[in-house]
Amino acid sequence: MHFRELMDLKDRLLIVSLPENSLEYARAAIENGADAIKLHINVKHRVTGKVHVTWTDVRETAKNIHSTLDCCMGIVPGAETMASEEELGEMDKFGLSFFDVYVDFAPLYVMKNDLCKMLALNHTYSKSMASYLKTAGADAVEISIIDPKDYGKNLSLEDLLKYLEILELSELPSFIPTQKRITVDEADRILDLGFKGLIVGPIVTGTEIGSFSRIVREFSKITRD
Repeated sequence: MHFRELMDLKDRLLIVSLPENSLEYARAAIENGADAIKLHINVKHRVTGKVHVTWTDVRETAKNIHSTLDCCMGIVPGAETMASEEELGEMDKFGLSFFDVYVDFAPLYVMKNDLCKMLALNHTYSKSMASYLKTAGADAVEISIIDPKDYGKNLSLEDLLKYLEILELSELPSFIPTQKRITVDEADRILDLGFKGLIVGPIVTGTEIGSFSRIVREFSKITRD
């Protein structure tokens, strides 16, 4: 299913950010209730330290995941190093239907393709940026605004107020990533406030396949219709 269709179909979504680009993790995520999965290229993950390789190295894996699982799949196309315009243009042929990219690393050409466009704000964002995301062509926003030095800490009321501010200003489907250690109960209450979904990553899932599967399953309980 295409990510746009998924956003129209369900009130709450669970996106799982895979610790590595593999069929094993993708299968574990989908079989335990993820609505969509997210691959990574051209980045070093801040939490796991995993270095994710280029699109050339990953595209056959993406194709295999899609043909095997027939799942909704997106990608982080890079940071300081970014997938090329040509690479982004061919990703839908390999089963991808959305990308998720920090606005401060995104060249203008990332908006010139048929993928659904999730734009991410980081901890240096300004309120005015949130207001203009829709005008710039965003289909959704990832509210990834926690300072890296605070990763893994408990979520605070201040964090929640900032999330709500961006939700209101952007007028876009808004996704909360687990940069802080959000519990299932907290996530349930946050989604009740109007956020479209969660992006669950290694801070809460870990990287061991058994615990990864169990935690995805727990979070999926609050996104089932």
